[in-house]
Amino acid sequence: MSSCRPNPRLVKIHRSYSVDEISRLFCVHKNTVRMWIKVGLPTVDDRRPTLVYGADLRAFLEKRRNKSRQRCRPGEIYCVCCRSPKFPAGAMVDYLEITGTSGNLRGICPDCDHFIHRRVALARVREVAVGLDVSFPQGALRIGESHSPSVNSDSSKDHRTHEDAQP
Repeated sequence: MSSCRPNPRLVKIHRSYSVDEISRLFCVHKNTVRMWIKVGLPTVDDRRPTLVYGADLRAFLEKRRNKSRQRCRPGEIYCVCCRSPKFPAGAMVDYLEITGTSGNLRGICPDCDHFIHRRVALARVREVAVGLDVSFPQGALRIGESHSPSVNSDSSKDHRTHEDAQP
């Protein structure tokens, strides 16, 4: 079964769906759809088979999705581990460029000490990072971008044999 949230845009609003069709559309169990009906998904009537209007299904799923959504205020970055927006530890973040016009703000979560990231356009960095000390590291290379081989790679091994080694 699917582990992600159902996408409301898959629903055709001018169509009626049965419980079985909804479960196949979103790859969820039929009991999940029945639970949605118990907690407020409107049905066409009380007759069998249970039918749901597409517009009602889409509105129900969008409402559920927006209810759990948490917007980050200026200066906050969402921590995936804590599942909430946080101000970075020490109010310090790095801007890591991805393209010429956008990148990630990277900081450290003050509660769980994991990296936290927020995608931002370069033009909006100052308005998103209010109250934060933003550094723009220049020339910071990632592992795959290094020009010299890694110490642990085969290409950097010294090819001397035991006889050539000096004691």
